[in-house]
Amino acid sequence: MLIDRSPPGGLRADHFAQHGWAHGRLRLSAEGQEWEQFASSWDELIPDAYLGQERCRRNRRFSRVLAHRDGTLEPLNGTEFFQSKEINRAFGDQLRVFEPLTDTALASNHFSRMLRETVDLVNEVAGKQDWELGIHFIRVLADADEGSEPAPEGRHSDGHSYVAIHLIGRHQCVGGRNEVFRNNESQAQFSVTMTEPLETLILSDTEMVHDVSEIRPDESSELGWRDTMIVDFNTVPDPAGVAGRTHSSLR
Repeated sequence: MLIDRSPPGGLRADHFAQHGWAHGRLRLSAEGQEWEQFASSWDELIPDAYLGQERCRRNRRFSRVLAHRDGTLEPLNGTEFFQSKEINRAFGDQLRVFEPLTDTALASNHFSRMLRETVDLVNEVAGKQDWELGIHFIRVLADADEGSEPAPEGRHSDGHSYVAIHLIGRHQCVGGRNEVFRNNESQAQFSVTMTEPLETLILSDTEMVHDVSEIRPDESSELGWRDTMIVDFNTVPDPAGVAGRTHSSLR
């Protein structure tokens, strides 16, 4: 198993194509007022109402975007999210409806640039095409009494073509180690604890499964959290048939 302890470099399409996963950092700045305003969107997330008795505390929002092959990013109406029980043993076979991303988040240059860089990487590997993107803003919280499982379903795939996990930030927490496994293999191919804003793990969701360990507050705090932006890639045979078309575009 490759355990990455080095500072993240750029995301490499050749590595992604060869191994089914890639780790690195987006080529964007995580400094300044504009970044801070974008990152503050995670303060406006809503408690996840579908967790039940799962050992997880998380807030989230969800929106969909149609990424056209010409580079246009079209926001879509509708925030329904469904996975089968076969894919997600914890939350499968139920239609989950989340609050959408805020207008401020959708209008952020950081948001559109993150999507474009991620889409460009996937298109370099898969060939340029249209994609329906599911975009999850998630904050996993843990307190001193109990850790929190970012993925209570355990080792899993998500039922998409590709999945990108972008770290936005961490606040006084430990844990949250991502592991990537090839399908039907018990030995992890790669393991990393992402610590830098815009650090990214991207994988083929048809070739790989993944997991992430619990987080806990560090010794200096009674509350810690980990913020991520997760992007699901779904193939689109015909953009005209995608539900929720707005025929608008992100800048």
